[in-house]
Amino acid sequence: METTTNPQSRLIAAASYLLFFVTGLIFLFVEPYDKDDYVRFHARQSIIYSVTFVAFSIIVSVFIQVLPGPLGRLLFGLWRLLFFLFAVFWVFLMYKAYQGERYRIPQLADWADAMGF
Repeated sequence: METTTNPQSRLIAAASYLLFFVTGLIFLFVEPYDKDDYVRFHARQSIIYSVTFVAFSIIVSVFIQVLPGPLGRLLFGLWRLLFFLFAVFWVFLMYKAYQGERYRIPQLADWADAMGF
């Protein structure tokens, strides 16, 4: 578990999750944070997490609309639970970033590393 001690980097890394991919993109490309590896890691992970969440939301929404009444309502109820879990995990990621940890979402962090920017 790698940590950083720079309080400003920790705050900016946590803020990169704040407005989903928007703040991730801002902190990935804005000076002087574009040179900070810790901020860049969390900004990339924020972008990937946000895009995954949006894609998953679209797919589930389509299924909710297509499925017949009771199945659609059941999936909608499950979606509300999953949405809550996504939100809790989003806050957890902000907390880990603020604590100075490079918490890696298992598959998504690998994709974030492979983004190349």
